[in-house]
Amino acid sequence: MRAVTDALRLVNSSGDNLPGIVVEQYCRHFVIHLFHEVPERTLQTVIDRLRSRFDPDFLVVKHRLVEGGREHDSLNVRIIIDRSGSKTTVTEHGLKFQVDLSDTLNTGLFLDMRKNRKLIGGLCRQREVLNCFAYSCSFGVHCRAGGASRVVNVDVSAKILDKGRKNYELNNLVPHENEFVLADAVRYLKGAAKRDNRFDCIILDPPTFARHQGKIFSITQALPELLGLAFSVLKPGGDVLAATNCTAISPDMLMKEIQAASRRTQCQVESTTRLHQDQDFPGSGTMKESFLSCILVRTGRLGR
Repeated sequence: MRAVTDALRLVNSSGDNLPGIVVEQYCRHFVIHLFHEVPERTLQTVIDRLRSRFDPDFLVVKHRLVEGGREHDSLNVRIIIDRSGSKTTVTEHGLKFQVDLSDTLNTGLFLDMRKNRKLIGGLCRQREVLNCFAYSCSFGVHCRAGGASRVVNVDVSAKILDKGRKNYELNNLVPHENEFVLADAVRYLKGAAKRDNRFDCIILDPPTFARHQGKIFSITQALPELLGLAFSVLKPGGDVLAATNCTAISPDMLMKEIQAASRRTQCQVESTTRLHQDQDFPGSGTMKESFLSCILVRTGRLGR
């Protein structure tokens, strides 16, 4: 793993016999996520071991739960060590990404999609890619590095897209015109369908829940429409990567929604492949801390 990246999940909750605790390393920066209430003595043991083994430049504890078991909407952190600030640059499959361990509850790079970013990047040579809910554009970076002829990164947050631009700069990638689009993904897909603006590969990795300008996004409600719109702007022989961390949507449920959307849009599905996280996510799928439903859909070409 360390030959591939210096950004890893070191502890994956129950998968590593530490229920409620997730520890991630980003080069010499570390974050401890607490998803359950854990004894202070246990937390201190984890902190002490990180100190002795890694001598961190930065270490922060993020409390992810509030009373009643709901995840925090706002930042709730405790900085343990700060020698160099919360930002650092990590490497993944030879590509660079900036992370910030104090900006939000998330860091700027979702480690559970590492294998899938590499996979999609390898499928995109001379192809046109639509990266919906682009976040910090890590998929876009992999696709451009893989030789994609066009990438469109769509996100509703200007601040997040600025992080994507920074990741492009770190990898000496010069953006093409309209490579970063500030827009609601559903609205962009609808517009693309009207303009017959089609793509060879579409990435759908939306948040489970989000608020923006008074509007609420929920993946459980939006998923059928999203999949239908994606198929409607997909070129023959194109691919769709559909992923969610929402525990209410199992891989089987996601597959059923994909099948239903393909029937509604008369899109011929040639194959579906369930994708997983990397080896630093033991016990994946058995707990919220590392839940992932992710399916690659390959469609048929005209005349087949």
